[in-house]
Amino acid sequence: MIVQHLLLWCAVLLAAGTAVGLLFPLPYYLPLLAAALIACFLLRKSSHLHDVLTIAVWLLIGCSRAYVCQETSGRPSEPSAFVQKTLQKAGQIQDALAGRLEEARLTPSAQALCSALVLGKKDGLTRETRQAYARAGVSHLLALSGMHLGIIYGLLYLVLIRWVRLSRWRWHALPFILLILWSFTLVAGKPVSLVRAAIMLSVFTVAWLRQYATATFHPLALSAIIILLVSPMALFSIGFQLSFSAVFFIIALWGPLEKRFPKLPWAVRLLAVSCIAQLGTMPLTLYYFHQLPLLAPLFNLALIPLTTLIIYLTLATLVLPLAPLGQVLNLLGALQQEVVDLAGSIPGGTLTGFYPDGIWVALTYGALLIAIVRLRTR
Repeated sequence: MIVQHLLLWCAVLLAAGTAVGLLFPLPYYLPLLAAALIACFLLRKSSHLHDVLTIAVWLLIGCSRAYVCQETSGRPSEPSAFVQKTLQKAGQIQDALAGRLEEARLTPSAQALCSALVLGKKDGLTRETRQAYARAGVSHLLALSGMHLGIIYGLLYLVLIRWVRLSRWRWHALPFILLILWSFTLVAGKPVSLVRAAIMLSVFTVAWLRQYATATFHPLALSAIIILLVSPMALFSIGFQLSFSAVFFIIALWGPLEKRFPKLPWAVRLLAVSCIAQLGTMPLTLYYFHQLPLLAPLFNLALIPLTTLIIYLTLATLVLPLAPLGQVLNLLGALQQEVVDLAGSIPGGTLTGFYPDGIWVALTYGALLIAIVRLRTR
């Protein structure tokens, strides 16, 4: 059951406190937090009071952190020399890798697509291309997220993790795995969805190498806690909300579905996961973008495998910028663009004209969460 996941509730309470602190910044959150911590320690033997105080502590942590962030946001602050040097180095690596794609003689459209999918550079994408992906409801393919990092992690699993996860060399391989994950996240510009995926995969990798079973909600909750403590303003970003909503619903619904139908074909699995992700993000999609792409899960059956192949070939091209690889990428990029244009040109494929308010979004998510709890309880 979802209600049994304590870390998940801590993340929810922290998010609620962060929202309150950002909307109503007040100076007395910090004294209240100190008083709640002291009372929680003194009354730790009283179970009911301790539970209430624990809830108050997490709420006040979010309020206090958001208040401090609000107070310091108006002051000019320069990042440290280490941060500046790191960001500068990441930008240089990104430009150098983009230059290697040019050596493979990619067409401008193919190079822009490969740079967006692997390096997070979207400045080469034309306005027409962005609009085509938006009409088809597959803009998530261009925005680096857990799917892209998961594709790279799948390659790491095939060539390294599967061979060392049960050997004494697994702890020697762990720093290399984490270095790959976080280097990719840093070079790609550290979007919130990618940071969330990097934290989750890091936790999964450590738990897997330790042969320790962890609840699937815990890495998601831990990533939310870390991101909100570091950057409370991320709570109101569209990427944060869409990313965590999609992953939460996938974890909550795909687990029971997979247990009931363990032998589904991969195409049905991919379609089911796409439908669940769209269900989880539907209220936010209607609220922010005022449209609902009905055929997006169906076209994901072709676009996600095609995107995976493009990412793998782009990584190979970055290592060996050969003209034959560039020619293949040109063909795959053109094919993906044709599929996207087809998805966006089907009449009735995308419903538009939705303008819900925040109350409708909250009530819809409340109804969906009640349904998930009842389903998982059964």
